[in-house]
Amino acid sequence: MWWALVIPCAFMALTACSSSNSSDDASSAAAATEATESTDATEVAAAANSKLSAEEMLEQADAEALGNPFFYGRAIYLRGEMNDYSVQRPYRLRQFEDKVYCTIAPLRSDWAPYRFKFADAQWTTGTNFGFAVPPAVMREGSGKAQLNPNSRFEELRYEPKVDGLYRFCIEYNEQNVPYATVTRLEDGKLTTMDELIKREVSQAVATPATTAATTTTAATTTTTTANKEATE
Repeated sequence: MWWALVIPCAFMALTACSSSNSSDDASSAAAATEATESTDATEVAAAANSKLSAEEMLEQADAEALGNPFFYGRAIYLRGEMNDYSVQRPYRLRQFEDKVYCTIAPLRSDWAPYRFKFADAQWTTGTNFGFAVPPAVMREGSGKAQLNPNSRFEELRYEPKVDGLYRFCIEYNEQNVPYATVTRLEDGKLTTMDELIKREVSQAVATPATTAATTTTAATTTTTTANKEATE
């Protein structure tokens, strides 16, 4: 008769075990769902923070450049034949490293040489950087050119061998003497800051062309209308 007692007990144990396994499976599924939702939320937040950090990176680099005591709180720009000597935000020098302030510019070899300086918007004495030692003709591999922050007409020149993007910098040595450097940027080797400035420069270069096209279209439309009225 002992087996009559054992069988019901075994059946009850199996039922309890099955119920426990079902409960564990449900808990695991719920945990997996929560983990997936948490991961998705983290990825979304990371994507948002990535975009924000790019903007913050530029703002921080601007602030660090303004904090350079030798810039006297003035924004300094690359001003030369590559941008008609104008003051444009994409060509503003940003801090890349300690005592290194740079921007980038697209150059064409058939337009060489490019004359340029580094200066604030008003060409102010003290932040009007031209060459200190002539002739200051720079080429790829030519090294640094010492700068004079109190220059007048002493423009540097750069002769690119190939078309491409070039990084223009003011670097200070241990004695706080400023030097100009120009470096060609190779594809796939741009820093994050290079990429951010490249995007700004590309937009700045594209904008005048768009404006010119719009102006031309408007002028054409005006001329056509005037001719039609004259004919009538």
